[in-house]
Amino acid sequence: MGFQLFASGSYEIFNFPVDARNLALHNSAAAYDGILLSNNPASLSKRANGNTYSYFYLPANIHFTGFQNVHNSSSGVRANKISFMSYGAIIDGETEKKSYAYDILLESGVKKEIKNLTSVGLSAGYLFSSIAGYKSQLLYSNIGIRSRMLRKRLGVGLSLENIGFLLKPYTDVKEPIPALFRTALYYEPQHIPLIINGDFVTFIGDDKPFHFSVGIEFKPHNRLTLRLGSSNHRKGYMTNDFSSDVIAGFSGGAGFRFTNMTLDVGFMNLGPAGFVMGFSLMKKMD
Repeated sequence: MGFQLFASGSYEIFNFPVDARNLALHNSAAAYDGILLSNNPASLSKRANGNTYSYFYLPANIHFTGFQNVHNSSSGVRANKISFMSYGAIIDGETEKKSYAYDILLESGVKKEIKNLTSVGLSAGYLFSSIAGYKSQLLYSNIGIRSRMLRKRLGVGLSLENIGFLLKPYTDVKEPIPALFRTALYYEPQHIPLIINGDFVTFIGDDKPFHFSVGIEFKPHNRLTLRLGSSNHRKGYMTNDFSSDVIAGFSGGAGFRFTNMTLDVGFMNLGPAGFVMGFSLMKKMD
């Protein structure tokens, strides 16, 4: 359980990308249109309409699976998701008793667009977490706003995330919920098929340092997207070995668009810990 995702502490599923696109961009695309309910619910795309299945394999035999349904209607965009993170078996060194660690997350969200320039979004969810026989439950919510300008080539998003309360802590000592404030932006150059994403996170009521990440999406063809990302955590993955350090802390991937389906693949290099590998498959609904 010493594996570090993006921060240290409990309820790490909150910090994990929801799909392979966000994995490849190092979770930096909170301001740009997305087909899934992720960090900022105001960034749900009006074009999103379908089911998405995701699977990631992480070092230390950790597995992540997710499912989302997004529906677009005249009243706005609605999304429902379920995520499951399995951290594997934990064996007590004295009793050799085996237990398991996992998180189950359920969330629903809605996004409404105002005058085709500003969007507001709200989501709420429930998390059940179990670590070595200790169980915790909590309710949480995310609220966000996203505005676009320069003919939608520039966008800025603001969101308050993981605002909630514990229904049941693991023990008598209450673990803090990783509440945060996120500022995100994107820019699309006028004559280059490129999207530049940036993300800055400040944790609320915690001594965790701030976190920022960047990502780029290059679209050489309307059916192909190439992605690359990194963050300020990269320096923590260095080993003074050039051959491994050159790509440590970087993420990347590609998206393939078909008539009624989109396939995204992504990876994230965690330095000595290894790679996160994943894919997402989105099937459009008529």
